[in-house]
Amino acid sequence: MPQNKNLTPVTLPMELKFGQEPATEFYNNLQHLKVELVDHPTRSQALNVAWQYVKATWADHHDETNPVTASLQELSANLEDVLNFRALPTPMECLGFTFKLSGLSFQEVTHIIRHRAGSFAAQCTGDRDLRDDPAVIPEAVQNSPDFEDRWIKLVEDSKQLYADMVDTKEISIMDARHILPKCLSTFYWARGNVRDEMGFIKTRIDKQIQPTEDNVVAYYMWLELVRQYPMIVDCIDIHTPARYYISTARTGTGTNLYFPDEDSDQFEYNEMDFLYQARRDELNGTEDGQNTFLEIIKSIDKEIEDLRRQAYERYDFLGKK
Repeated sequence: MPQNKNLTPVTLPMELKFGQEPATEFYNNLQHLKVELVDHPTRSQALNVAWQYVKATWADHHDETNPVTASLQELSANLEDVLNFRALPTPMECLGFTFKLSGLSFQEVTHIIRHRAGSFAAQCTGDRDLRDDPAVIPEAVQNSPDFEDRWIKLVEDSKQLYADMVDTKEISIMDARHILPKCLSTFYWARGNVRDEMGFIKTRIDKQIQPTEDNVVAYYMWLELVRQYPMIVDCIDIHTPARYYISTARTGTGTNLYFPDEDSDQFEYNEMDFLYQARRDELNGTEDGQNTFLEIIKSIDKEIEDLRRQAYERYDFLGKK
């Protein structure tokens, strides 16, 4: 069909930034992470679904599965059993959750979308101009001034080259984006049922193999779930030993990066078994300094303990109080 200049141009969904100078804000990689639970079943819905699915197994009549016949203590204990695989796990597949994960770098994105059971919506890079997108810097780099300066310069130089190429209108934004670093910040929407979400969390809390960013995303996701359903507070222990790391550390086939931390120090080892002769939290830059990860996990521990106490006081489930 021929071009028709009499047609009114459509309004494109993205902001056009041709000719604008790039601008970059830099953030601490952990402090910038944010997890928001944006959609979820109510606590009552979760309790009721779990009760109906579990009790249907033995009921002579469907009316016997009605959750109104159960006390809050019974409903809470049943949901806890479901989420700990002590009862029919099918109800977990009926409870869907949507998270907004922001402040991610593109490195964390590769780990999140590897969890194939989820449904994801991504911030686009193909027709959205990225010249003003922020970037994150790992804290160990921030604690290393010379490397931090070089990090910032490389990011700014790559973004300037990106903008220069895009502004020619001779190089597609699709091609220009290949020069951009993985440390640019982005966001994702992620949805899954509670069984799959808990599987993701259990995998990503591993402090020996998974990076700190993955740990923090998993901690925040778990905290969001427990805030909604306090009775599940003991279904996941964020300090559980890293079993895969422990079982493979002396086989020559494991990811041996660091010495075991307190949670996983359960086996004998030679210091040369590992890539670094130090625990992960000791690799904190050439001049050391603030350790945000330790601050975050301490804060998470405190809130989890507060939620545990509230859950036992409110529900007295399984006779614990």
